[in-house]
Amino acid sequence: MTTRFKVVFLIGVILICVIIPTIAAELTYKEYARESETWRRGFLLGIAQYLSAVAQPDEEPPYHVRNAYQRCLSGATDSTLVRQLDSYVGRTGPSSAEPIIRIALRSIFELCRSEIEKVQSSKPLRSR
Repeated sequence: MTTRFKVVFLIGVILICVIIPTIAAELTYKEYARESETWRRGFLLGIAQYLSAVAQPDEEPPYHVRNAYQRCLSGATDSTLVRQLDSYVGRTGPSSAEPIIRIALRSIFELCRSEIEKVQSSKPLRSR
């Protein structure tokens, strides 16, 4: 019985750690568009919350870009994010095979561009 449990547990871990993240990373815009409105709202809200909580890879304290996303997205609703993405797609016309994560990140960046540019223009230049 314990060997059977170990095998099932190992398969579950492999699914959670390897296969599921790979599938999510390859979700295309076409597949995103076929999902329900509720699913799309939750998907974009999750990305927005991530951007508001996690610093960018090249960002150092005090995390100006993350803070700009926090200020920008603090009043944004999930419906606002879906409308923003739909508007962005209407203007830019990305490929239906392009990963939705790229499109979503560009869409949210566009929504928060003015707040991010304020931060970037006020940062002192580093000497090399």
